[in-house]
Amino acid sequence: MNVPMTTTPTASTGAISYRATRQNTQHCVDDIVALGRPRVVTVGTAIHRAGDTFRSVYYVRSGTLKRVLIQEDGREQTLGFPLPGDLLGLEAIDSGVHTTSVVALDTCCVVEIPYDAIESLAFERRDVARFLYQRLSAALRDEHGWLAALGLLNADERVAAFLLDLSERFAARGFSATRFMLRMTRAEIGSFLGLTLETVSRVFSRFQKHGLVKVTRRDIELIDVNALIGLARAKLGGASAPIH
Repeated sequence: MNVPMTTTPTASTGAISYRATRQNTQHCVDDIVALGRPRVVTVGTAIHRAGDTFRSVYYVRSGTLKRVLIQEDGREQTLGFPLPGDLLGLEAIDSGVHTTSVVALDTCCVVEIPYDAIESLAFERRDVARFLYQRLSAALRDEHGWLAALGLLNADERVAAFLLDLSERFAARGFSATRFMLRMTRAEIGSFLGLTLETVSRVFSRFQKHGLVKVTRRDIELIDVNALIGLARAKLGGASAPIH
């Protein structure tokens, strides 16, 4: 099944998205990644934590991660789910300190790239500098998109937008657009979307009841993509009621 392109933001929020790097810039990605060294990260291990000194940028080769902000009271706010092809850590350029933690949700391979090396390459090559500016701009745009979605969309619409975003991101990487595994928990999805675990679970149940998706534990199959698109775009063309 071909999934139509949507206007949803990307849940790589805070990372430099893979799907934004494919148009005439892959050579820049390859040259930047060649400056680093690969590193295997096991489940639950952080590639960096909030408070760490910023020294490196990380390119995701495989696996799924979560980017989180730890509140002063210990609560965890999920800010995004980086996937293969995403660049992580550039938000710390200004302060020199990471303000978030990035943790592996399964066994991942990342390439750790010293920022000094990237900076030197960008100084020598205009195309690399332009690429980095464009990717930082794209990350800001995606973050603004999710902020708008959280302010405008109801629970059903947020979950629909989230699933469509994952669909597009998996498809851009050559995987199925309609069948994929959610490495993140319902609680982590809820944290990202500003919903409770119970609300996320109820929305998935409603979607399955009405034939929009098929849910088998963490395996998801998108059945009625057009209905999901209609929900995700609801506020662009007028309000819609939740699915009951």
